[in-house]
Amino acid sequence: MEPSRQERTPTFGREIDLLFLGLIEAKAPYEVYKRELLKLEKRWLQRAKTPAKRLAVQQTIAKTILTEAFGERMPWKEFGRWLRRLQNLGFRDLGMRVHISCLYVQSLHLFPRQAREAWAMLEDTERRVHRLRRGNPLREEHMESIAHAKKVARVPRPTPE
Repeated sequence: MEPSRQERTPTFGREIDLLFLGLIEAKAPYEVYKRELLKLEKRWLQRAKTPAKRLAVQQTIAKTILTEAFGERMPWKEFGRWLRRLQNLGFRDLGMRVHISCLYVQSLHLFPRQAREAWAMLEDTERRVHRLRRGNPLREEHMESIAHAKKVARVPRPTPE
């Protein structure tokens, strides 16, 4: 039996995973990750049939590049560029907001001038997480992520003005 068209064509998630595996194996530098992810984004934006799918592709690529910028300890010029892009696109879900807020606070030692904004973003995210019902397993998971980010942050929360 011949595989269906959908089985032959990798999904966006599968393609991004395969790209990452190849880049990890090649020990590629950040610039190569970014370039390859942007090529992938361009390809998938051409395939996307709806504005919602285009937005999801853009959000995923921006989040992935921002996460890589965090891992490579990029300066504000680079990290901030992807953070702003993601903020402009919007967060797909609360999990993405938690992830990005935690990365932002944990990277403040590289750009401490952003402390007030980063901590405000984390506090806003924490308020949103608290709105989840108590029995929701994501609530506990997100609260653990936020607690970890607070614990390991090297730049303390600024005092209120």
